[in-house]
Amino acid sequence: MLQSGAARNAQQSIKSLVRITLLQTVAAFGVIASLACALGTLWTYAAPILGRAGALLAGAGVFGVIALAALGLAWRAGKTRSRSPPLGSGGDASLAAAARLFKQHTGLALLAALLAGVFVGGAR
Repeated sequence: MLQSGAARNAQQSIKSLVRITLLQTVAAFGVIASLACALGTLWTYAAPILGRAGALLAGAGVFGVIALAALGLAWRAGKTRSRSPPLGSGGDASLAAAARLFKQHTGLALLAALLAGVFVGGAR
């Protein structure tokens, strides 16, 4: 059976969309499990120090920060995106894309670096 190029592209797009959706679902479950573990650890650590009510407030604060970060990401995703640079090969194009991304999302990049530092520093 012969298929036109458009039909093949449509089938490939559907397969790609399904694959991406499944991977995003798995990633979402991983994030939820990670947050649950982090909140459980926070509860275990904070309950003797802050008491039960303080530990609940600390957990609510963590979820509040996560919600604000998600709102910020949704707001940024809703903005119109600038045109992509022309396709290039090699590390120069990747480095230029990373630098442009950092310039566009400086606050989020700094927040990510701060959170990474807190998690790495807290492990000691």
